[in-house]
Amino acid sequence: MKLSPKVTSKLTKVHPSWYKKIRRILFNLYRPILHDKSTSPFNQDVMAYLMFTLFSISVILESQDVENWWLPFISGWIIIPITWIYFRFAPQTWDEMYGYEKIAFREIWRLPNDWEPQNTKF
Repeated sequence: MKLSPKVTSKLTKVHPSWYKKIRRILFNLYRPILHDKSTSPFNQDVMAYLMFTLFSISVILESQDVENWWLPFISGWIIIPITWIYFRFAPQTWDEMYGYEKIAFREIWRLPNDWEPQNTKF
């Protein structure tokens, strides 16, 4: 399968290191904690643990008759679509991917195991 020039241009984009650190935090919200190095049922996405924690806080606040008890949980539900929209317009680049993510990318797109993106701008 051949990638379109639009996908290739997004894939070969290089970001400054400080920006990559912020993006890595966002990407890791949706990665298992141990990055698929464990088969434990507790090896869930960070976002799942974050949402469970926010839900627990909301339950505690509601049991204490706090007026805005729903704010922690709804804030988690607001973070999810915002990050999904951001990832849609600014997906992870080849430079930012770890080795196992590159392998998964090649498998998803049915590319050869030795495939590397070519930057056609230079």
